[in-house]
Amino acid sequence: MDFQFIGHCYDQKENHDKVWGVICIDDRHSYPRRMLTFWGRRGKKLQTKMTEDNWDLTKLIRAKENKGYAGVNENRLNEVYPDFQTDLEKTAMWALLKF
Repeated sequence: MDFQFIGHCYDQKENHDKVWGVICIDDRHSYPRRMLTFWGRRGKKLQTKMTEDNWDLTKLIRAKENKGYAGVNENRLNEVYPDFQTDLEKTAMWALLKF
């Protein structure tokens, strides 16, 4: 999967344990590229929305970082959310079928 951004927001006081991110659905030579944004509580069913790669998406990623979503690289992803890859693949497959 072509991850553009994966963010994890954890705050024990506020009871936040959420993920938000963006993956590219199309290959890198397509324009505009279709992107899938996903979000939800860690370990629960992820919600999705299809969008295009544009400036608004870049601003949205920065806004999420400002709200406390810490970027997580693929190496640390299994520590934060062990079943993330499986959950996201299922979610992405259903999103593509609906699109």
